Amino acid sequence: MKKTLVAATVLSSLIAFYSTACELHASMGNMQFGFQHPMMQQHLATAKEPLISLNIDRKREVIKLEESAVPLRFTIPSNYKEVSVDVLASDGVTLLSPQRFTLLSAKGEQAISFQAQKAGTHELVLKVYALKKNVPVTYTRKVKILAS
Repeated sequence: MKKTLVAATVLSSLIAFYSTACELHASMGNMQFGFQHPMMQQHLATAKEPLISLNIDRKREVIKLEESAVPLRFTIPSNYKEVSVDVLASDGVTLLSPQRFTLLSAKGEQAISFQAQKAGTHELVLKVYALKKNVPVTYTRKVKILAS
């Protein structure tokens, strides 16, 4: 009697486990993995598309009235088109390079030249505009200028 009870308990536990496992792996036939199982969801997650990489110094110390430059290093994935940059200078800073330019290559560096007209803390703001699969996107980068 005891052996029968133990066997019945083990058998019912195995059936419960097996049915749960089947639910988690539903539709595995023909390589159509089930959506319920977290591991299966991980494999079905959409691949993350690469983003534009924009690297620029966050802070630059300069001497007033002396020409200075800060490099913008960039990498543009192929899913981005028509990438342009607007450079806005705060009061007390004069831009020596164009206020607007286009990034034509997929990877490179563009120098942004400027001159601090007076001592103090100033700012350059870069607004990067692009089309990602024909949808407009904008990135903003700031550089704090410390002029002495």
